[in-house]
Amino acid sequence: MRRLWWFRTGWPRVAFLAALSPQAAIPPAPAPAAAGYLPAQEVIWSDMAQRRFLRDHCHAAYPAEVHYDIGMYLFEEDNYELSLEHYLRAIEISPTFTEAYFGIGLLYYTLGDDLNAKRFYRRALECDPEDADVRNNLGLIHYRQGDLLRAEAEITEALRLDPGSPDAHYNLGLVYYRGNDLQSAAAQFLHAVREDPAYTRARFNLGVVYYELGLDALATSAWSIVIRDEPEGALATKARENLATMRGTE
Repeated sequence: MRRLWWFRTGWPRVAFLAALSPQAAIPPAPAPAAAGYLPAQEVIWSDMAQRRFLRDHCHAAYPAEVHYDIGMYLFEEDNYELSLEHYLRAIEISPTFTEAYFGIGLLYYTLGDDLNAKRFYRRALECDPEDADVRNNLGLIHYRQGDLLRAEAEITEALRLDPGSPDAHYNLGLVYYRGNDLQSAAAQFLHAVREDPAYTRARFNLGVVYYELGLDALATSAWSIVIRDEPEGALATKARENLATMRGTE
């Protein structure tokens, strides 16, 4: 079988990580329990004052939504220790706060602690059994652990709950590709780019699968779109390399 470089990671609703890290969209902040507070990411101040405020106010009597908002901000800043403190404070105040359990699960996933990530994702499901993003992320944990059957089951359930999710289609494509089911992988990557035509990672991997299926013209088309849409990006560089490799084997 012909093999080229491909993206091996899935995307579990997180932002601002390195280009090859698991990534998707950050969960939206819930509406505040009480109007009038300013979310942490909108406050402008010095770094020193900001750190002091965030540490000193971890146990302040704010609504759970405020602690959750600060936890998300700190997560984006890679301050995982303080982020976890605020998430935990949020669920202490509001034990059924699904998004906070999700945030903790995502934090542990990012740190490579799959056991705790599963634990808090399961708690999120207890609060909201219909959360497609939690199912998607549980699938990615199984994918990372090499358990493709469980990964497929969780991500398929995510798509049942949210059929139009480009990330879930992309992640299921990764599962099928890793299991050498190239036709199913192509179908899922194609679903992803149909839902989101700007989904460059899915289009890049679609090109890889087309190439391995012997569909060189379709592979060329997919990689050419990647180069057109993000000419200076890392994936465009890889697309050019793959095109050169393909042409060298003709």
